[in-house]
Amino acid sequence: MEKRYIRQIVQLIALALLAHIALAWPLWFPDARRSVPLVPLFPGIIPEHLYSNGVLIVLLLVFIGIVLVFPKKQTARAGLITLLLALVLQDMNRLQPWLYFYLLSLGLVTAGNDQPGFTIGGVRLILAAVYAWGGINKLTPFFAVDNFPWFCEAFVWTRPLGQFPVLGYAVAALEFSFAPGLLWPHARPVFRWLVVGFHLFIIVALSPTGLGWNTIVIPWNLAMAGMVWLLFDPKISITAAWYKIESGRSRIITAALLSLAWIFPALNIFHVWDEGLSWKMYSNTQTEASFYANRPIECGYTGLNLESLTYDQGRKLLLDDWVMTELHVPAYNSRRTHQQLARYLCNCMHRPDSTGLLILNVDRWRYDAGHWEEIPCSLLNR
Repeated sequence: MEKRYIRQIVQLIALALLAHIALAWPLWFPDARRSVPLVPLFPGIIPEHLYSNGVLIVLLLVFIGIVLVFPKKQTARAGLITLLLALVLQDMNRLQPWLYFYLLSLGLVTAGNDQPGFTIGGVRLILAAVYAWGGINKLTPFFAVDNFPWFCEAFVWTRPLGQFPVLGYAVAALEFSFAPGLLWPHARPVFRWLVVGFHLFIIVALSPTGLGWNTIVIPWNLAMAGMVWLLFDPKISITAAWYKIESGRSRIITAALLSLAWIFPALNIFHVWDEGLSWKMYSNTQTEASFYANRPIECGYTGLNLESLTYDQGRKLLLDDWVMTELHVPAYNSRRTHQQLARYLCNCMHRPDSTGLLILNVDRWRYDAGHWEEIPCSLLNR
């Protein structure tokens, strides 16, 4: 019986991936009309001809289809993971939190070798990590004072709630409580309903009937709600020794995947682990990056009209706004990616003098402790 749940989880992920590709197709098709450049993990190391336009995308769609129809095939799941990683190496903007979550989940299912107790227990822990760190990362004034009131603007009846930051902290604490609530068998029946309701509210709030913003995460919320409903079904019975598995390689892979979900996000507190891999959704504590110039920004050869996206009299461009407009997803939040995008803009400006990258670093615990860092194009292009 448990194996049926695993198959359904894999199919949920495959369907969600198809929805993400449809909602953000310029992200996956480099030939689409887009001005945002590819930002590879290793610039210049992997030859561009190895990423023949369209070939990997077609293969990706084929493998998603195979996994959808034959979710039990280990080779199909492994092939899908490999293709997704290859596409991420080509463009880091594809490594969105939802894709990271799918990769960890598919990796754990594949490492589990179809042992249901081991697999279900492991994926449950990955889900719990998302809720635990998601709540911890929101227990800051940036969420309670800024993002919570913004989220409350989704509906007329929620707007008054945004005036009370304490409710923002309560929401963050509630999200954190989903982790122990789902993992504790006695609380699981109640929290199973609470978590699904939580995701359904987010879906409606982000849809065109609410804020109409960042709809790319709606399939993720649907997938998360579905996975919670399936994996924490009271009918599932797994032993306390679910973590026991014969294969040493599987144990190592699983330990690595669970470390990525649980332990590595703690490194982000010390700014040594990327924001997008730390479950910081809507926390508003992420680094912000802008491109600046001493005159209105005009990126000559790209043909992009940046005027509507700029601020400060057209002399600054928030990189997130640019990428979101073009690719329908936020930019991958890392210093490396910010520098790559800024370097591209430096090179396409008619006069790159007095232009460069402006980075706002925040202290998650102190609302007024942010500091700006300015990196001119002359340094970026070295």
